[in-house]
This record gives sequence, C-alpha cells and structure tokens, in this order.
Amino acid sequence: MKSFVVSLILFACMILAIVWNFCYINKTADRLLELANSLPDAPAGALEKAEALSDFWHDRMDRVGFSVGYTVLDRVSEQAATLVSAAKYESEFDYRLAKALLVDAVGDMRRLERFSIGNIF
Repeated sequence: MKSFVVSLILFACMILAIVWNFCYINKTADRLLELANSLPDAPAGALEKAEALSDFWHDRMDRVGFSVGYTVLDRVSEQAATLVSAAKYESEFDYRLAKALLVDAVGDMRRLERFSIGNIF
C-alpha cells in the first residue's frame, strides 16, 4: 500500500511539472510574440526593441530547451539574431523577413508544446 501511495504522489508531481512546463512555454511564447508585434514596421529606430527581444529570448532559452527541440530553439535564436543585425544596419528587407520568420518560429514552438494526442505519440 505504501508503494501505491508513493507512486500516486510521484505521478501527481509529474503531472504538476508537465502543467508548469506547458504554462511556462506558452507564457514565454506570448511574451516573445508581444515583443515581436511591438517592433516597428521599419528597421529605423528598432534596434533597442530588437535587442530587448533577443535578450529576453537568451535569458529563457536554456529553460525552454528542456522540452523544446534544438531545431526550434536554433530557429528562434537565429531569427532573433538576424532581426537585431537587420535593425542595426537598417536593412528593410532582412528586417521584415526576420520578423516574419521569428513569429513563425515562435508559433512552431507553441504548436509543439500544446496538449494534444498528436504530441503525446
């Protein structure tokens, strides 16, 4: 009977960890999308906001990496770096492209972390 109770407690702890992770990933994705959507449409004057987005991502990347695949992590990191570079050099085409691809990568990160039967198997 003791082993059943211990197993039940461990199972409950595991479920709590999964729910916490789900909330953390989605909260981080929401904040990244909020920062990306607050960026101006043109790269002029966007460097400070782009750097803030990149810094926010790099602060949380390691924790997000516990459950998100490295390909998605790399994609978000690359687009954040490209966004900063394009804003720094005021390259309009690269800036708009990096912003769009960053939003897409964050969407992929969120899609892979939602609760669904397909993500379980």
